Amino acid sequence: MYFSSTPERGRWGVEVLGCGFAKIAPGQAYPPPGHPAHHHFDYKNGRTLEALQILLVPEGGGWLETSSRGRQKILAGSVVFLMPGEWHRYRPDRKTGWSEHWVELDGWVVRSLIEGGVLTARQCLFQKLATAGMEEHFEMLHPLVSGRRSYAVSELAHIAHRLLGHYAELPNAGKAQSRLLALVRRAENQLSAPHGAKVDLEALARKLGVGYSYFRRVFREQTGLSPWQYLLNARLARAKRLLASSEETLAAVAEATGFGSAFHFSAAFKKAHRLSPSTWRKQIRKSEK
Repeated sequence: MYFSSTPERGRWGVEVLGCGFAKIAPGQAYPPPGHPAHHHFDYKNGRTLEALQILLVPEGGGWLETSSRGRQKILAGSVVFLMPGEWHRYRPDRKTGWSEHWVELDGWVVRSLIEGGVLTARQCLFQKLATAGMEEHFEMLHPLVSGRRSYAVSELAHIAHRLLGHYAELPNAGKAQSRLLALVRRAENQLSAPHGAKVDLEALARKLGVGYSYFRRVFREQTGLSPWQYLLNARLARAKRLLASSEETLAAVAEATGFGSAFHFSAAFKKAHRLSPSTWRKQIRKSEK
């Protein structure tokens, strides 16, 4: 069963675009008939989808092949997260068959998890799991999608969020993301510390054990700021604290916060806050009276 995207479902962050269950007997043709043209699937050619698909195989076994990971064995109790844009194919072993639950998801939450590196094509297959919790959510979803039970859009979205949430509980899930977050947190600590006028961001990247281009890209993905903009914001925040709590001259504040000169400090401050440091300080002092 497949759905079309709608604004009402989209505002919940996760849309269920399709969902189904099949039990494939040993020797049975696969995939079973009934796929619409936009999801046509044959094992010889494989396919590429435009949304995330989660495949749960609680019984039986088979094979998965993706462009990122090649061919892998699917065992009973496996979960597969197939990324949009990733060529793939899968099928049950003809000797054993399998049972499968699947759901196709899209929405800004799904896309954010993929763009942020939480869900990745390189880590898509999880084997030999206790899948009862995930299977329970699929079994809650099937009667809603098939029309056997009425539902509110919020209920459908809630179950979809719960299915996505199982990813965080999978063994080894998000290890690459954890390393990225650790790298960015270390960089933030370095950039937030007091610095002189010159900060060598390329040297910081080397200290963190990565190339500068990679460091800059990952840092922006995780914080929304370039390393230089983050450093500038940290300097301005320290400058505001000094302006509000001391009688230091602008030159002294500039030197203490790494701007090098009162001129550069004043220009950066005014660009960020649309006020000169002196005017900002006067307004803060006036408001405290």
